[in-house]
Amino acid sequence: MIPKENHDVRSNHPVICGMDLMVLGAAVAHYGRGLDEDVLAALSWAFLNRRATGDGEEFGPAATSSPDWAAALMGDPLKQETARALAVFTRVVAGCVSDPTEGATRFHCHDETPSWAEDMDIRAIVGPYLFYAPTSKDVEKHR
Repeated sequence: MIPKENHDVRSNHPVICGMDLMVLGAAVAHYGRGLDEDVLAALSWAFLNRRATGDGEEFGPAATSSPDWAAALMGDPLKQETARALAVFTRVVAGCVSDPTEGATRFHCHDETPSWAEDMDIRAIVGPYLFYAPTSKDVEKHR
């Protein structure tokens, strides 16, 4: 993935631009707060897999929260925890970390049961999260 020159515009292409790095990196930092690098890598992959399907409109911690959540998380100076999450995310984007989620596009904590989970295949359990991908029959249907 080669960075785009325009760092202010989000992209739905396989290319990762500056805004994508900020938003996705901030999402990894938010959901991975206090967790180890294996969890940060799994979250990174889930967000990248979801982005690749074109279903990336819900990357923020909550659709109803402030639209500036990513900018606030990426403030200056960058907090050590956020920098660590961003470092893991960039290693994933660079191709240095294989996908432990096996193509997962969604995840939830062990103590939650979202309605969408029953219609998806569980692919991995990493830290406090269960990672899901579309069911095998859905994948076959779209080929």
